[in-house]
Amino acid sequence: MRRQLVCFGRAVGLLLKLALLALVVIDLAHLTYEHRLKAYVFAYLSSKFTSPSVAGSPHVCENNSWWFTPNGTGPEPWQRILKEEEEFPLAYTIMAFERPDQVWRLLRSIYRPQNYYCIHFDKKSPELYKKWLIRKIFVCIPPEVSANIFFISSISVYHSYMSVLEADLACMRALWQLPKKKPESKAPPWKYLINLTGQEFPLKNNLELTRILNVLNNANLIQQEKFFYVRRAWRDPPHGLQMYKGAVHVVVTWDFINFLFTDQRVKDLLDYLPEVGIPDEALFSTVNHNAILNAPGNFPYGDNAYRNGGFYVNRWKHFFPEECSGVWRHSVCIFDLYGMQPLFTPDSPHLFVNKFVMHINAPVLDVTEQWFYNWQEWYYRHADQNVTNLNYFRNLPQVRYQLSKAAHQKGKVG
Repeated sequence: MRRQLVCFGRAVGLLLKLALLALVVIDLAHLTYEHRLKAYVFAYLSSKFTSPSVAGSPHVCENNSWWFTPNGTGPEPWQRILKEEEEFPLAYTIMAFERPDQVWRLLRSIYRPQNYYCIHFDKKSPELYKKWLIRKIFVCIPPEVSANIFFISSISVYHSYMSVLEADLACMRALWQLPKKKPESKAPPWKYLINLTGQEFPLKNNLELTRILNVLNNANLIQQEKFFYVRRAWRDPPHGLQMYKGAVHVVVTWDFINFLFTDQRVKDLLDYLPEVGIPDEALFSTVNHNAILNAPGNFPYGDNAYRNGGFYVNRWKHFFPEECSGVWRHSVCIFDLYGMQPLFTPDSPHLFVNKFVMHINAPVLDVTEQWFYNWQEWYYRHADQNVTNLNYFRNLPQVRYQLSKAAHQKGKVG
């Protein structure tokens, strides 16, 4: 009997190894030979010129970061933060676990004095990383300006577990609890919140984002997909909720975050989520797309096109087995320049790109960063032209739903 069990165990182990090998073969088969060769040469060369830990000195600041000044202006007439930006402050969470220099590049690109930023470094990361970033902020951003950047106590984050969501929610709670800029004002300190990771980079500058989010009519940008039965817990969700899946990357209003932290039904859902697979992909989509919750900025009536990601603009991010001309890493495409080309145009609706892994595609981030600042300069120089395709965002189904909902409520009041 013992010998039979040993043989059975070996057979199971062999089957698992064969299954893993099959996945690798399928992964590689999605790239042509030319692309595979280019991708691996690219990764090899990148690894020779970049460190997997940290690069650069925290004591050296980039030139011409005019938006770091206390009054948000530079020597050129176009180097100024516009009133429409000042009146539409944003909030960001940044989940980081490595490469503080890369996190700094992200922070620099999205920073404005009127916005708010919460950064969480994985507790498993070396303390050196967090100290490097804090020093960089202290050296490069005047203290009276950088008071809008917060670090929260670190927790250990493990992929696909509740800790991913807990870290993000901790930052969201810190930003939600910020006092109003003017005590007598009814307006919250910020309008929209965007959650990021340290391996992402913007495709829209702050002025563009302000204009885009201003036309959403308080709608959230949250992905909705089917919640597959294999991910279900042993008991039904609380309050008769329909579970949905969606990317953890969201763009949500202050009212939605307020709802997350004050509604008892959401609290019950949070207690339930540790029992499901990949809970960070379930919370926001489930809350946003259940009509019975009626969360602020919600959208409970997505059609098949919506559920298939046809209107998901928060990220340019490709999952296996989508097309990828770069390399696959944990089923996510690490783009090369060829894959990034569709994004280097004002017509692209995507807000951010995911992702950049410095020992694989650091040169792609270099090019993307240079393009971003060149485009930002042109955009601010021609701010009166407003070349952003705002009609695309006005016609998003969730935005049209919120407009219809607001008109219906106004008619009731009238």
